[in-house]
Amino acid sequence: MRVYTTGVFDILHRGHLNILTQAAALGELTVGIMTDQGVEDTKGSRPILTLEERDAQVRSLPFVEEVIHYTDTDQRPNYAALRPEIVVQGDDWLFSADRSAALNFLRDNSIRLVLLPRTQGISTTEIRKRVARSGRRDEQFLRERLRMVPVDQLLRYEAHDDAKVSRLVDKITAERVFFNPISIVRENIVIDGANRFEALRRIGAKAAPCVVYDYSDIDLLGNVHFINNGVKTRMSEFAREQGERIEFPPRTPADIRASAESGKLIPNGETFHRVPQSIIRMPIPLTALLQDEPFDLAAYVEQRIVEGQIRFYQSSVYVCDEWQEQVEKQ
Repeated sequence: MRVYTTGVFDILHRGHLNILTQAAALGELTVGIMTDQGVEDTKGSRPILTLEERDAQVRSLPFVEEVIHYTDTDQRPNYAALRPEIVVQGDDWLFSADRSAALNFLRDNSIRLVLLPRTQGISTTEIRKRVARSGRRDEQFLRERLRMVPVDQLLRYEAHDDAKVSRLVDKITAERVFFNPISIVRENIVIDGANRFEALRRIGAKAAPCVVYDYSDIDLLGNVHFINNGVKTRMSEFAREQGERIEFPPRTPADIRASAESGKLIPNGETFHRVPQSIIRMPIPLTALLQDEPFDLAAYVEQRIVEGQIRFYQSSVYVCDEWQEQVEKQ
């Protein structure tokens, strides 16, 4: 049985491999690769790898029987020439363009269409972002995005976890320190830190240290939880994917804004905002958050930059308590 699938296949990754291996399991696989000119015409820029390089990658896969090239997005000539019994595409193919002509051709010629789910969290665009971020070594992000925001100006879109909030209140009041700034977008919507935000409200904080992001820089995903031996963890860069997997439906930035404006909060933990850079372990004295006078966060951060107390990780995470390790060594 002959199977046909198409794509750009620029920077071959596991998402590509998932589609290709599943397609190959259905029969003899022919892969159509879009030419450099075709990619530029449809996406506005040429691929990172040339057609020859992309061709060599795909041909090297042992389960690929044949490779062809195409420029025009209209696949009907290729369907007619190859006469496949099955056409395989990602499940977003139906909605990425007007597919009515292709669908009519497939139906009229009794060609089966198989739509396979895309692999979450990986794409050529995502890899490009990672490469762009990997060369960053400066602290400009901290200077530009860290700020103190009055607590009464922050908006919530998701509910908090009352048990976690209670534990946070006890911890913060006992240690007299607040760690990990709250993540917000420019509309002052809290996108990560609902429990920390509620803990600050209960303590009576006047302002909260926040990291401000643009929604255009964020990947908004339906969250995934893992239940392992009764313990629940969320999908993140730091979590291990072990145990029963529970997936929540994806939402859009418009959904988040609507929830924040209406007050109809989304259940805690159902969404995951993946940000390009994170700032963690930044200890702020609790007294600085309770006082009426605004805390000078910019000067606080600048002092640590000058003293070399901030460490940058390749994973785009800033660690802001480097000074503690230095004190312990003295």
